Amino acid sequence: MAELLDENALREALTGLQGWHGDVSAIRRTVTVSPIEQPALLEEMERISREMDHDPELDISGDDVTIIMSTHSAGGVTALDVEYAHRVDALVLQSG
Repeated sequence: MAELLDENALREALTGLQGWHGDVSAIRRTVTVSPIEQPALLEEMERISREMDHDPELDISGDDVTIIMSTHSAGGVTALDVEYAHRVDALVLQSG
């Protein structure tokens, strides 16, 4: 089972992530992307999810896509969630 990050490790991990916030239960980021560009972003996020065998929770409202990450089997945020966040950051920078 994946090891949960403690508050200090999470705080350190969040300093290296753009726009992510949260606590040891989950981290999240909202990106604004036009409805025309959303399918491409979501498709790439799905590709990353398949590669990592790790799925985000998504909340889509108009132009805003909120990505929520936690490792349910571990009961909170793990290094896997942080890695997914880094990969999404790179994707958003690439598309933005």
